[in-house]
Amino acid sequence: MRRTDNRWRIGLSLSLMFCLAQILRAQPVSLPPLSLTSDYLVEQQSSPSTLQLSYERRYFWANNVLALREGNRKTLPPYQVTTSQPFLSSDKFLRWQVRYRRWGIEFAEGTLSLLEGNRDAAQLWLDAKAGSTNSQRIYFPFATEQKGHWRWFGLSHFIPFGSRGTEGKFVIGFRYLLCDRFRDGWISGTYQNGRLLGELEFVSSRGIGFNAPSGKGFALDVASNFRQGKWCAFLAVEGLVGEVRWKRLRKVSAFVDTNAFAQDPDGFIHSLPALVGREEYPEVKKPVDKQWLLGLSYSHSRWQWVVARDERVGKGNWHLSTMWSLRADQKLYLDLQMPIWVVTLGYSGRNFELLLAVSHPDPSKALVLGIQAKLTAR
Repeated sequence: MRRTDNRWRIGLSLSLMFCLAQILRAQPVSLPPLSLTSDYLVEQQSSPSTLQLSYERRYFWANNVLALREGNRKTLPPYQVTTSQPFLSSDKFLRWQVRYRRWGIEFAEGTLSLLEGNRDAAQLWLDAKAGSTNSQRIYFPFATEQKGHWRWFGLSHFIPFGSRGTEGKFVIGFRYLLCDRFRDGWISGTYQNGRLLGELEFVSSRGIGFNAPSGKGFALDVASNFRQGKWCAFLAVEGLVGEVRWKRLRKVSAFVDTNAFAQDPDGFIHSLPALVGREEYPEVKKPVDKQWLLGLSYSHSRWQWVVARDERVGKGNWHLSTMWSLRADQKLYLDLQMPIWVVTLGYSGRNFELLLAVSHPDPSKALVLGIQAKLTAR
């Protein structure tokens, strides 16, 4: 009996290890955020009683290394990286949405680019831009990159609930996803004296031809709030369940040497970059990355105070927010995000919304910059 128990435990342990390995291998794809944290707070998942058509645009850029304006310069003065987890992200998004009573339909399109790495990867890039690469130093860069152009068609349903002095609202949404111009990969190596030696792996929809297949998939989203008296708790999860599948992607696994040597037919030896590896065209399936928000608010008179925690594209932030109701359909919004220290100012009216996010009073020195506008016809 003990032998059977031991075999069962060993088998279970191996199965769990195998499942964990599969999860780690299946890196998720990140989608442009369906709604910002401020959207959930301002709108509170309301359901319009009349037909409502809205158009929304959003642009958002963020990093934690240097001012966004500096990144476009061909050369830079010497910089020292102070973070151990440098990243660079950009998000462009538009959406058409029709809502009536408890139902909503939408079409959205956007691009999301996310570049992450270690300290050496960012420092090497900065030193190269400054022309100050240290010949005595050995860099060990590691970086990952994911880019994609996304479109989706969505359907959502609004469900109110409540009893005995409490009320709540629940929204469930389904999105049919399409993805083009997709790339996802990593590079790791060592760099010294102008030579990079390492390995890389990536999958891409480019390089297949004009008939490169689009990724197709789905995502299930939920949002809810629960109000009792002056207190309100809320939760939202984008991509609670979801996956994207490509019938064919170009996959490259290779070793890199930017200063290899080769001999031509005449006997001359040349230095040239080398890429040695294999190329495949497999079917690829990836889960959708979960983006979530959890918070609690307290209302008093015309003011609402909020503390919240969210995680989007792998970055977690705390929010301290306040809203002031000018009138029933007009609100002013102020939000402080930590640890990236971004301030968001917003106005929400009956037919117009505007949000501005910046990490520095001088926009030319900002590491994070974002703007979102929304027009509504009723």
